[in-house]
Amino acid sequence: MDRRERDNVREEPDVPRGAGGPYRDRWMREDPDYVEEPRAAETEVVSSFSPARRAFEMIYLVFAVIDVLILIRILLKVLGANIGVPFTRFIYAATDPLLTPFRDLLPTVVSGKSIFEMSAVVAFIVYALLGYVLARLVAIMFMRNVMVSQSSRSRGYRPRVE
Repeated sequence: MDRRERDNVREEPDVPRGAGGPYRDRWMREDPDYVEEPRAAETEVVSSFSPARRAFEMIYLVFAVIDVLILIRILLKVLGANIGVPFTRFIYAATDPLLTPFRDLLPTVVSGKSIFEMSAVVAFIVYALLGYVLARLVAIMFMRNVMVSQSSRSRGYRPRVE
């Protein structure tokens, strides 16, 4: 045990054994390797959040899922995926209602088993833009920054950082 450790563990003569133990604030304050934390009144944690943030993120999430499903459909059609596979049927069934407004908008290019639906590409772009516009509208109408201030109630010492 070196001198500094011995000094930190020593008991003061005016303190009876067991009354305060070797670890008292007094020795920590005297130790040059520790600095005192600021008092609770001096410490303030400030953060900002927006009440509409969840709605903003949900809009992006919903439209991202829609766009990913349409993109998978485009890839499966171009690659000539087997319709008998349950995954392919699921993707086609999930995206058919989404593509209904765009049916026969543009021609479909067929080459062997490969099918390129240009209307699906248009739907992909429209849904991406629609999601972006809706998210921006929510941001403009409802987002406001609210400052939250919290006081730290912890009082203690932390190691000195040099």
